[in-house]
Amino acid sequence: MRLELKILRGSELVNYLMQLVLHPSFVTLGAKSPSTFESYMKLDEIITTLSRGDLTELPVEALLAARLQWSELLPVIEELIQKFIVKEALTDSESNLLFFGICLIVDRKQCSCFDSLINLTNKDDCNSPLEILLGDFIASDLSTAYYILAQGKSEQLCFLVNSDQAGEMVKMAALSALFSQLHTGQIDRETLNQSIPGFIDNLIENNHSIALFELTNLLISNQFNQYHNQFVGYVGSKVIDEGPAENQCIIDWDNQSIGYSEWESGLISGDYDVIDSLSQWAGFNAEAEMNDEDLMAVFDDLMNTPRELDDRYFEALDNQQPFIADIQPGRNDPCPCGSGKKFKKCCLN
Repeated sequence: MRLELKILRGSELVNYLMQLVLHPSFVTLGAKSPSTFESYMKLDEIITTLSRGDLTELPVEALLAARLQWSELLPVIEELIQKFIVKEALTDSESNLLFFGICLIVDRKQCSCFDSLINLTNKDDCNSPLEILLGDFIASDLSTAYYILAQGKSEQLCFLVNSDQAGEMVKMAALSALFSQLHTGQIDRETLNQSIPGFIDNLIENNHSIALFELTNLLISNQFNQYHNQFVGYVGSKVIDEGPAENQCIIDWDNQSIGYSEWESGLISGDYDVIDSLSQWAGFNAEAEMNDEDLMAVFDDLMNTPRELDDRYFEALDNQQPFIADIQPGRNDPCPCGSGKKFKKCCLN
């Protein structure tokens, strides 16, 4: 077995060492032979672990083993994808396994699954089965998944943005992937520009105001200046009304205070490591200050508080006159006593 000299870090190093140990030619004094040490984890053990709903730590061992046995695990994941596309009804165990499976599809750059991912995500993403399945992955990693698996192909991403079934966060992820393709030269400006009027019409028609604002940011960032006057008109007619500062950025066609390049900032990447990515999630991070239940409790309090602070609450408060502090003259100001002298030479002392 030839060993290449390469600097490896983190999960990449662990993964490499596992592959070294599991290689058929791995033989060392006291180590089990390949015939008795067939696999770090069997396929059924991987599936059982990744299907669990009570995980409090990232199942690193199972994910590493899944990489090594990916060709055997992939058909299981593909079957679950098709089941979700058709029925949107999975058991909790199936949903847990499919979530990790989708992450592994991106990790393994399994581009043959791109069309399936498009069909799976061409659905409502708010309080829906898709949101339950993917959770924060939609906002944090879906754009990277699209970018990696698309391999520079833009047709399916354009399909998502123009879809009447896809949710707003899904469309934002597709838009980010498309403009990342532009940034890396996988699509030219003219080709992308031909699709933009349709994007605008669809987002307005479906009242996807957040996605429309994200498209505005991308147009400004990438200097599609031909749309400036059109979007200024949207601000004037309240089609876009994200707040005074945001609206002014559109009027000025300058988004330095609100915009950024997701590719340059690293929010979208051509590489995805399932272990590095998911280890940052609070639910899998032992160092997180708050667990999911605590975070949801805080969120519920914030959501319920405005309902409690209605007019009756404020009417019950005692009316109080505001306190107005006395105006103190400066040392060199005229003395308020009327002497005509400076304050420091009169009543200050």
